[in-house]
Amino acid sequence: MLAKIEMEIEGNGLDVNMSSLFHGYLMNSIDSNYVDYLHYNETHPYTSCIYKDMESGKIFWKITTFNKNAYEMLIKYFLENDVKNIYLEKKGIEVFVKSVSMTKTSFEELFLNSEKKNKIHFLTPTTHKLNGELQIFPNISTLLLGVINKVNQHSDTIKLEDEDVIIDFLEKVYIDEYYLRTKYFFLEKIRIKGFIGNVKIKSKDEVFCQLLNFLLQVSEYTGLGVKTALGMGGIKLEY
Repeated sequence: MLAKIEMEIEGNGLDVNMSSLFHGYLMNSIDSNYVDYLHYNETHPYTSCIYKDMESGKIFWKITTFNKNAYEMLIKYFLENDVKNIYLEKKGIEVFVKSVSMTKTSFEELFLNSEKKNKIHFLTPTTHKLNGELQIFPNISTLLLGVINKVNQHSDTIKLEDEDVIIDFLEKVYIDEYYLRTKYFFLEKIRIKGFIGNVKIKSKDEVFCQLLNFLLQVSEYTGLGVKTALGMGGIKLEY
């Protein structure tokens, strides 16, 4: 199961750099046993980010999950409790939930979906490691390999485990266009330099178009790069 909930939020002093505070609120709200499980799980089955819609100027909190247990524990909390107010205790800020939208799908549905959206809009600063160093420009093979690993870990029906095919696929994928700039992500007192903007992704081999479309659609739920549970790597697909 793949699920996404987006909450339009308002509040005095509210800022898109507060992702870690919202993550703290989330962890304090859900079952403590599941929080312990997440603490020891290397690949978190969810993402959380705060982003600003540049057209409307509205601020949203987006939470995604990519297995059934994460959906039951995280997203269902907001649906069942009809959350209207969020109190960020560390900053003494009360946040109001203005509206809520939710989407549910599955790995199978996305694999069969022929809709082609190959433009990635990075909603929040994004980075990934290459040769042990955090990058300020995307290596698309590294980013997509991260999505493949999450599919293999969390999907019960679709597995992408043929190494030769994956290597061939990643060698054929490339960035066709990009409009990017560097941007810092603030995690408490730490600044992490990443990139933000958009890229258009293509494959040199038509055989891999369905796989590319699938992975890009999945990436809206898994996020891209590192620290996606804390606010980085939030993305939206565009035509």
